[in-house]
Amino acid sequence: MHRPAAPEDLPPRRPRVLVLTPSADLYGSDRALLMALPDLAEHLDLVLVSANDGPMLDAVRELSVPAMVSDNWALSRKGLRPTAVPVTLVRVLRSLRLLRRLHRENPFDLVYANTVANALLPWLPRYVPVPLVVHVREVPRDRGRMAEVLFRVVERRASRVVCNSHFTAGLVRDLVPALADRVHAVPDGIVPLDPVQPGGAGGNGLVDVVCVGRIHPKKGQATLIEATRLAAAEGHRWNLHFWGDALPEHQDLAASLRRAVTTAGLDDVVTWHGYRPDTRALYEGMDVAVVPSVLPEEFSLVTAEAQVVGLPVVATGPGGPSDIVEEGRTGTIVPPEDPRAMADALVGLLDADRRRAWGRAGRARTLDLFTVDRYAPAVTEQLLAAVGVGRTVRH
Repeated sequence: MHRPAAPEDLPPRRPRVLVLTPSADLYGSDRALLMALPDLAEHLDLVLVSANDGPMLDAVRELSVPAMVSDNWALSRKGLRPTAVPVTLVRVLRSLRLLRRLHRENPFDLVYANTVANALLPWLPRYVPVPLVVHVREVPRDRGRMAEVLFRVVERRASRVVCNSHFTAGLVRDLVPALADRVHAVPDGIVPLDPVQPGGAGGNGLVDVVCVGRIHPKKGQATLIEATRLAAAEGHRWNLHFWGDALPEHQDLAASLRRAVTTAGLDDVVTWHGYRPDTRALYEGMDVAVVPSVLPEEFSLVTAEAQVVGLPVVATGPGGPSDIVEEGRTGTIVPPEDPRAMADALVGLLDADRRRAWGRAGRARTLDLFTVDRYAPAVTEQLLAAVGVGRTVRH
């Protein structure tokens, strides 16, 4: 006769976690979440709810993680305009009701918010009354008191705050000191891509410079255009490749950047490629990668990705790239909004031997410190700790 398993013989129930992401278009925060999901799904019972549809959701479902799209609750300037606030509040309420229904049907043990760009946070504990972990990937320092307001909400609602770099963790602690004991730095990680073939046929001089990132006021493409103009006026001319598209609210910015290229006389050397999901292909045949952000990145996946494929990097800082780049060995950090310094840094990489040496060192450093094999288990550990389950992180 079959004997029912005793309680001690049964496998422990995996904590059930609601994952909230404001976007699914496979830019920085989406890619970082996607890279963590396989390890998370191994130890946690996940349900993902996105505020927008996008290509990431198909990849999530391939991992057998249930994924759905709710009303748009992503926090944006457009949604906070006085005329848009009523619509935003309706969307938030509908989304909260959806989450409450999911919780009642099969209770969650934890909510994991992938970014602070989340209009649900102030009311979330009332609808899903379980611990909340917020993953901070960006601190909106360009939005007046917005950052302070956002993180006061996080202070009141979150039981644990995960930051994507030590730089980000420092920003959060400085902004809201009361959060200090709940802040944990987990540097982002990347998939270890194969190295690319460098550009320029291995000779001296720069032939192809690449900038990967969405067209956005923060990303600083205008500074790189001006740096390229300054260098060209001094006889240094290279091809400049921009990868990334623009949100509807930033189409005017995209148009102004194209005008700046024309005004600078660079139409024949600047190419706007748009969006492409094949990360490694963006860097193939390039000589140098530039991350020209006006406000230095909190982590900068593109810095790590450029290094891991073997390219030297010129990035702005101090910031997240300062943790990734080893100054004078894998790349160099220049001040934001300083086209003269950026032009000088690029001219300093005309020597192919230096580029190759920096590229090799950058790849080795990134493989050692910033891969998904370190990052994903560390995120899992944070979520397990938030529900009182311990686990040793694999390295």
